[in-house]
Amino acid sequence: MIFVLRKNDMQALDRHMIEERKIPSLVLMENAAFGMTMAISQRFDKTTKIVVICGAGNNGGDGFAAARQLEAKGYEVKVCLVGKADALKGDAAVNAAFFGSRIIEIENEDTAQEQLSALSGCVVIDAVFGVGLSRDVTGLYAAVIKLMNESGAYIVACDIASGIDADTGAVRGISVRADETVTFQCVKPGHLLFPGRDHTGTLTVKEIGVSDGFIQGQMGLADKVMLQRRNADTHKSSFGKLACIAGSQGLSGAGIMCVSAALRAGAGLVTAGVPACLQSVFSGRLPESMTFALDDFSGSLSENCIGGLQKLMTGKTALVAGPGLSVSDGAASAVRHLVTHDDIRKVFDADALNIIAQDIGVLAQKKGDIVLTPHPVEFSRLSGKSIEEIKRSPLEHACVFAKQYGVTLLLKGATTIVTDGERTMFVTAGTPGMARGGSGDVLTGVIGGLMCGGKEGGMAGFEAAVSGAYICGKAGEAAARDLGALSMTALDTLNYIAEVTKEMME
Repeated sequence: MIFVLRKNDMQALDRHMIEERKIPSLVLMENAAFGMTMAISQRFDKTTKIVVICGAGNNGGDGFAAARQLEAKGYEVKVCLVGKADALKGDAAVNAAFFGSRIIEIENEDTAQEQLSALSGCVVIDAVFGVGLSRDVTGLYAAVIKLMNESGAYIVACDIASGIDADTGAVRGISVRADETVTFQCVKPGHLLFPGRDHTGTLTVKEIGVSDGFIQGQMGLADKVMLQRRNADTHKSSFGKLACIAGSQGLSGAGIMCVSAALRAGAGLVTAGVPACLQSVFSGRLPESMTFALDDFSGSLSENCIGGLQKLMTGKTALVAGPGLSVSDGAASAVRHLVTHDDIRKVFDADALNIIAQDIGVLAQKKGDIVLTPHPVEFSRLSGKSIEEIKRSPLEHACVFAKQYGVTLLLKGATTIVTDGERTMFVTAGTPGMARGGSGDVLTGVIGGLMCGGKEGGMAGFEAAVSGAYICGKAGEAAARDLGALSMTALDTLNYIAEVTKEMME
């Protein structure tokens, strides 16, 4: 895991390193600059012209220090300041003093146009704003950023692309579009959440001090998943018994992919609980699993299915419900029963989420360790928040909801957020090729398979959700690598799960 800190926490960490670890702030700034210098010198030779564009704060101070270091390495460096040098304070003023009258002061848009209109072929260091930005970018600063974006130069952002909100990833009016970002000590949410992620480019984390003794919180970026090797002395019951309640007339494929994904994720025994009219369809497609016919009506579960559900759930260690289920009255009765009975690990997706959203109070009566896996539209129904509100602050809304209802929430997207209200993980693995029907069904099955457990333990809901999202993301990347993002399907992601889990076990 790579730690992720909000801007207030990052500022607290800076104070901790200065006050408790006794690292002078100038040393922290020098180390930050060294991270920038190393990133550039490893990629570009000394014939490359460097233009450093600084703001008046500490981010600008990092830029001045990096300019000095790069000049010492033999690069031709041009240093610009948005504002007046005599207005600089503290560490920024100390580092700017090295350049003295060589600093090009950009005080108006005409000067900006004159100095920044011919940056093509250069490497530009964006050191205008750091993580502390709390207002929209306007006026001269906006004009400078616009010129940087239009220049065609390779842009390296110092800590975060100027104009990006470090907590939400929102663009504050206008933002630099960096090719690369070098951030310090920890990743910030704005690097991972869109649209900030789209402005970050390649992200590198450089340590600048010692954070021992600082509680970094419970937020991180999932950068790898390790799976345990299986003992030789095991049998199918060692890896749990999963019930998968899925399917309705015309939507059997969702349930079939879900069950297949659970098997690929290691579930020992999987039983698909399906409408009786679909039992032969599931049996024919899923020879590795068992099927259980539930009372049905017009191609979906009927309100008389509860007795069958109770029988099916006997002895199960985990539950998956929702893919292709429909929102019939019978399906609604089934989902409410499954939420409120059996103290085991459970994951609800798709139609099960829509049913829960119709009566969110059912979560107050929940039993077991529950994972909900909505996409933004489904989360809008669950939370009562508009899609626009969710997109503006997905992290905040996800954490509040998870804590309020005592569940693990997996909010799907190009950056997936997994939170239980206390712990939060971001998952960035994946590809645009996964943005198609069936991907969520595969994810749900993988989470169920990982939760299944049995005598070998399995994963609790939060860990299974993080690991499942990461595994599916990596499987999707592998499918896109071999088949292309345009043509791959959710079934291709499913078929590559074996490849990525094999590597994770090795």
